[in-house]
Amino acid sequence: MKQISLIFIASSLVTAHVTTDWSKVLPTRETAYRGLSQLESSKDVKIVGGNEAAPNSIPYQAGMFLYFNEGWNFCGGSLITRRYVLTAAHCLVNKPVSVEVILGAHKIRQTEPTQQRIRTSTYKVHEQYNSLQNDIGIVSLPTPANLNQYVQLIALPRRADISNSFAGSEAIASGWGYTSTSAADISDVLRYINVPIITNDVCNATIPGITGSMVCSGGAGNKGVCYGDSGGPLMASRKLVGIAISIGLNGCEAGDPSIFTRVTSHLDWISANSDAVIS
Repeated sequence: MKQISLIFIASSLVTAHVTTDWSKVLPTRETAYRGLSQLESSKDVKIVGGNEAAPNSIPYQAGMFLYFNEGWNFCGGSLITRRYVLTAAHCLVNKPVSVEVILGAHKIRQTEPTQQRIRTSTYKVHEQYNSLQNDIGIVSLPTPANLNQYVQLIALPRRADISNSFAGSEAIASGWGYTSTSAADISDVLRYINVPIITNDVCNATIPGITGSMVCSGGAGNKGVCYGDSGGPLMASRKLVGIAISIGLNGCEAGDPSIFTRVTSHLDWISANSDAVIS
């Protein structure tokens, strides 16, 4: 079976101080893998082949600025309760000093009246995170989100969904990532794509090493996540079924599957590390 390198959609480290110069906020592309095992370089991911979302039509989408002593990163996330945002472990593993969570945003570079911006330094990475395995993390909000028409929760799968692969379901992925591999900046506005969820066997035919704790979306029509979409949601059947973690090495618009952490594989971890009630 042909080995195909992947690009890990980690967050982008950029130098930033008091004034934000958005011309310099370039999500550094992702972390490339041989198969799913050898980490080669670090990069970030965005929505390709999709459309601009109607403002606030994806009210569970979070944007996150992760601040380090030497700069900052950008990732996506999903609001699962008023106090918790689910994201990718690789967004948090380098231990940001603080995280600014932005809810209710459409134009992420601007301060909009619909936005809620909450700073926190409390977050957790899965204890067994290792490359693409267990790539899940959670951010705790010190101030509960105010739920309204612009900011809402996304439903988590039920325990009865654990046996559901969701293969064949139509799904929505969203984020502010690049719109092409050659793009020079993240998107000004929130974008989304409609993609099918494919079986892990089909995904493995292109990307050897896919495990049961991952879920893939098909790339037909050159659709997928790209640099800057890390940690963002994959929603199917009105539930959060995936967390964006990786794309194919051939580029965001090459038509390769996009890879997500399978949420149903981590319901116990989510329950133990948040106030989410999972039935």
